[in-house]
Amino acid sequence: MKGLLIMKKSLTIALLLVVLLSAMPVKAASIEDWKDQILYFVFIDRFANGNKANDHEVDPSDINGFHGGDIAGLLNRLDYLEKLGVTGIWLSPFFTNRSARFFKHQPYHGYWVHDFWSVDPRFGSEGELVELRRRTSQNGMRLLLDMVVNHMGYDAPFAEANPEWFNPPLDIADWNDTEQLTNRRIFGLPDFASQKPVVKTFFKLVARHWIDLLQPDGFRLDAVKHVPLDFWQDFNSSVLAENGSDFLLLGEYLHGDPKAALEIWKKGKFNSLFDFPLYYSMKDVFAEGADMRRLASRIYFDRNYPDAGLLATFLDNHDLDRFITSCGGDERKYRLAMAFLLSARGIPVLCYGNEQGLAGAHNPEPENRRSMVFDQESELFKFTSELIELRKSSPALRRGLHCHLHADATSYAFARLMPDQLAIAVFNNGEESRQIDIALPFAGLPKLLDSKIGTTRALVRQGRLQMFLLAKSFAVFIVDSQPGQHEKSFRKWQKRFFNEKAWGTRTVTLKLKASYLPEKARVFFTGNFPELGDWSSEGRKALPMQKISDDEYVAIVKMPVGRIFEGKCFYRDEKQTVWQPGDNLIAEVADTGSEYIHMEWKNL
Repeated sequence: MKGLLIMKKSLTIALLLVVLLSAMPVKAASIEDWKDQILYFVFIDRFANGNKANDHEVDPSDINGFHGGDIAGLLNRLDYLEKLGVTGIWLSPFFTNRSARFFKHQPYHGYWVHDFWSVDPRFGSEGELVELRRRTSQNGMRLLLDMVVNHMGYDAPFAEANPEWFNPPLDIADWNDTEQLTNRRIFGLPDFASQKPVVKTFFKLVARHWIDLLQPDGFRLDAVKHVPLDFWQDFNSSVLAENGSDFLLLGEYLHGDPKAALEIWKKGKFNSLFDFPLYYSMKDVFAEGADMRRLASRIYFDRNYPDAGLLATFLDNHDLDRFITSCGGDERKYRLAMAFLLSARGIPVLCYGNEQGLAGAHNPEPENRRSMVFDQESELFKFTSELIELRKSSPALRRGLHCHLHADATSYAFARLMPDQLAIAVFNNGEESRQIDIALPFAGLPKLLDSKIGTTRALVRQGRLQMFLLAKSFAVFIVDSQPGQHEKSFRKWQKRFFNEKAWGTRTVTLKLKASYLPEKARVFFTGNFPELGDWSSEGRKALPMQKISDDEYVAIVKMPVGRIFEGKCFYRDEKQTVWQPGDNLIAEVADTGSEYIHMEWKNL
């Protein structure tokens, strides 16, 4: 075994000395085509067992053990995915993992790699992978491979033979320390010294090996925030140079701040990221009943991204609670979230079993990774398939510009606009049925619109959209249009999207009612734009509020019409900074109506 390791090490070092000359041919497709895709995450071990001959200590009742799923099982179930309607597969790692349990945990997930060059026999064979690629190509389905570059599995012989390729054996102690996140071990896993040229070249060779063999359409890139930025710059630039700009590099950057995601996207040279900021907002709104304006505020940030339509949106994954579990098992909430996922911008990604309502929390045991259920007659399967088919049939739902129409505490309405088609989505997240009556700034629409899902009918008159929506329900309207009918509207909204002030600015008065603040308190407002202080609690950056009576404070600020902003008041005195209790204010700078935005300080 030792001789084999030395031989493999020598071979690897020799390969690293070879100049990377043989570039892959550039494909004719465009990165834009990814907006037409609906991806599906296949967690190999938990999906389907197609070959019991490769079973190893299989026990489907053990959530930490192998359940027997393999590539053969996926091949047997491709017709299921085709009936569901998804257009691509993100495949969990299939590399050879450690052979035995680590304490009570088997390496069923594929992320404890021991050999990047071979297929784990418990998942199947190289030949089966090649057949999977042949079948998916034949059926027009895309394939994403899961690349693990941050670490190897516990006790990996390669790590023991090449200690200089790895960071010192220190675990992350402070998960808010960027240096520790990128240069220390995740729960003791051997952590590659990714800043070293030898490691960078090694993974470019690994990537080339699997691209040569399988011709995938992209990579899902694991644990982005645990790998130094210069590694991603080098790796992503190399892969794109060899395989074309349409090769998807989908980064898993687990962070809820869209500004942080934007920085990684640009500096790391990714062309897509999982949209964790939107995921957290969806969870707050649909699962926990938060203000629907949180979604509007989150999506308003889209103008800052290179292209928000290339963000991968999702309800859950193998590292998160199942969304239906977050919803407390309430299928109404779950359906509403699924409808939003499949009507909003982005590349929707379903986790295996989303269409069946698979449940389970991620902690203390990973019950979110239960075995797949295949039921093509379940109501959720039919519902999800119907939404997928609607998205696939509508260019506006796939690629249309997002146009904010209305948001309040329990409802949200937006349009997806293209020069030749208009789609409108309206959601009622409340527990009560309600009347919807909102401005609809598009000309030439029919007087009656029928939802493509469900039975809701809307009336269009005098520039307004009117309908009755049941509690926890939605409507999606696709407007039949003539070629170029919406060209003028599209250019207008597009101009505003790229130039926030294109529709003008307006002076807004923020008014706070606060009865019991300390006598010497200095009151400020801060929020998510520079004019509001960029969330700073420093008095010189935040917006000062003037006291105009015993219990009233005001601040005046000019902002672009149509802006959706968030903010909160706080006061400072000689001793402390105290934030206004409760949720952030979320408001829109309206083009008409009152210029006052009212707030109240309520001590909880």
